[in-house]
Amino acid sequence: MNTLFERWCECRCWHRALFWCLGSLLTGLAMWGTLLRPVDRQCGERQSQLIQGVRANAALWPAVSQMPSRPKTEQVRVLTPFSPLDFQDGDTTLVHWKPLTNGGELALEVEWPAIPGLFSRLAQRDVQVAAFAISPQGKVLRLRLELNHAK
Repeated sequence: MNTLFERWCECRCWHRALFWCLGSLLTGLAMWGTLLRPVDRQCGERQSQLIQGVRANAALWPAVSQMPSRPKTEQVRVLTPFSPLDFQDGDTTLVHWKPLTNGGELALEVEWPAIPGLFSRLAQRDVQVAAFAISPQGKVLRLRLELNHAK
């Protein structure tokens, strides 16, 4: 190791500069070949994929722009007035109704299969469910609903 260092020190200044530049160039080429070239290829592939995606998107716009923005026939949703007594049937039992200024609190005893149907019936009556809680009460469930009347 000392002989290599001694030879380096004995060389002329411009030889050392030349060897330093050549060594730096070879190190840079090795780094470019092992690290940067694969990344550059991946960037090129991603760029071509992006260009293909932009072309496909541009090709779809003429067909989309000719489609109507709204359907021609609109279905009118029939709303029935809300009454807590409507929710007393074979699967549900009204426990209590507490009216408030913008809605109220409805408590029902219900079996599990009837719960999804309750929410759709509430939607048909233009009532929004602000919160609900389900708790077991013996063989049935107690469903407590906080309702808001939609205006």
